[in-house]
Amino acid sequence: MDRKNDYLIDPREIRKLVHKNAESSFMHTSYREELERFFYLAQGDEKAVELSDYILNADLQGKLSEDPLRNMRYLFIVNTGLAARFAIEGGVPQEVVYSSSDVYIRKADKAKSIEEILKLNHDYWVYLVGLVRDSRKPRQYSKPIAQSIDYITSFFNTKVSLEDLSRVTGLTPNYLAALFRQETGMTVGEYLTKFRIDSACALLTQTDYDYLQIALSLGFCTQSYFTKVFREQTGVTPRTYRLKHTDKGFTELR
Repeated sequence: MDRKNDYLIDPREIRKLVHKNAESSFMHTSYREELERFFYLAQGDEKAVELSDYILNADLQGKLSEDPLRNMRYLFIVNTGLAARFAIEGGVPQEVVYSSSDVYIRKADKAKSIEEILKLNHDYWVYLVGLVRDSRKPRQYSKPIAQSIDYITSFFNTKVSLEDLSRVTGLTPNYLAALFRQETGMTVGEYLTKFRIDSACALLTQTDYDYLQIALSLGFCTQSYFTKVFREQTGVTPRTYRLKHTDKGFTELR
């Protein structure tokens, strides 16, 4: 028996579904309708949110599962994946977009109702439109600096050097350093440190990782050095920040 064909779909199964849809007068949304909300998203237009709320409807999108909740979850994942790519086209750094889509998809995976998933979808599109709008503001960075920032946000937990960014942008290290400071108001090192500390703040309040885990995950060589830099940037220790800003609070982790 040729097992490589075990998982192939019989074309007759597809023809059967096409026939069934025709009999019930069901038609998927048109290709133009599918693209419209993504076009508005890439422009940072709030119409994208309204259209997304309308389109994420099992009666328009088709059936991916016999279970209604699972079907909506699948539809959400497909729509979220497509939206992420158009947000990147709109100018949002890809790691920011992909990380946000991962967060929302994980939340949808735990959702207990269709209404909860629909709310997640609405919130995600509002969030993406906001990101695209911010990226399209007049103070948009030049291509080399945008490339540098994208590289930093992708490899912030490693040793990012001017030479690395020089290879990415094709500019000399000295010229890139001057241009980066001119456009961002910070040196590359200062920008990298700020990004790491901003990430640390999120990890301290949204996870129960201990301080050493957070330090190492962000590219700090030791916990003590992480604490020193964190205090310099925020005025408090990581422990104090966690206790002050986490709603439920954490016991001190070691």
